[in-house]
Amino acid sequence: MFRKLLVNIDDDTEHLLMVEKAARLAALEGHLELYCVAFQPLIRSAGVFSEEAERRSRHAYMTQCEARLDHLAGRIRMDESRVGTDVSWDENRAAALLRKCERFNADLLVYPVSTQPALLHHLLAPEDWKVLRESPVPLLLSRDRPWPEHPRIAVALDPFHPRNEPASLDGRLFGMAHRLVRELEGELHVLHTYTALPQSAVFDEHRIADFEHMQEDVTREHRARLESFLEPWQKELGAAELHLLEGELHQEVPRLCEELRIDLLIIGNVQRGLLERLLVGSSAERLLDRVHCDLMVVKPDL
Repeated sequence: MFRKLLVNIDDDTEHLLMVEKAARLAALEGHLELYCVAFQPLIRSAGVFSEEAERRSRHAYMTQCEARLDHLAGRIRMDESRVGTDVSWDENRAAALLRKCERFNADLLVYPVSTQPALLHHLLAPEDWKVLRESPVPLLLSRDRPWPEHPRIAVALDPFHPRNEPASLDGRLFGMAHRLVRELEGELHVLHTYTALPQSAVFDEHRIADFEHMQEDVTREHRARLESFLEPWQKELGAAELHLLEGELHQEVPRLCEELRIDLLIIGNVQRGLLERLLVGSSAERLLDRVHCDLMVVKPDL
């Protein structure tokens, strides 16, 4: 499914589980590139004594990182001709990774994230947010947990297209989820959240009397729209199981993912303005600190 996968490896962590997931996604023809952005402030400070001392220290550290990547590449069950390694030195790790992604012409970026409380995540890992917002290709945010032999995959869809989101995004999301389920021999779940109109917002006294039926109409409309979207795929083997959830996406989706023991959640990410992003963030950003499974983030086609 993916031809060129760029796998970001920290210079102090092995991430073997993440690399094994990438190898499964590469299937029989894909190519993996294990990439490490190496940087150590203490090595840079060696330049106070001499530029040559800094150069030697940097070279030694990068050589050490290259050896780690080569060792990691040798531990996965994949033809060595389809696994490459690369190390660069850059203080701005996120920017270096995004440049490498474009040079490598990747069609999937695999990136490790830790499980932290939301506040600590914002304070300690700002590069996670930069990569999430600016990745030019689908981004797999990988937790340090393995996938089972038959992973449970969920995709969050919204066929009502709020905020003028591209209608093609849902098709791209579901198509990707459907192919992954077939290739990984997994189980597919489709999630859709909606918020019904609160009774306090209804000012027409005639409408208030029929409020319960209004809510039922809203639910039926959402279900009908989603079933209509899924209808072309439902006759195929391994058809998706539909979950219609009333409530906020960032609250209901993590709860259901935990309940269903989802291994991978696929979600769209639409660019927002700066002010809106600062106030509420994108759906992917709001979910990152709340779901415990891996998260694949897909943007609309440009």
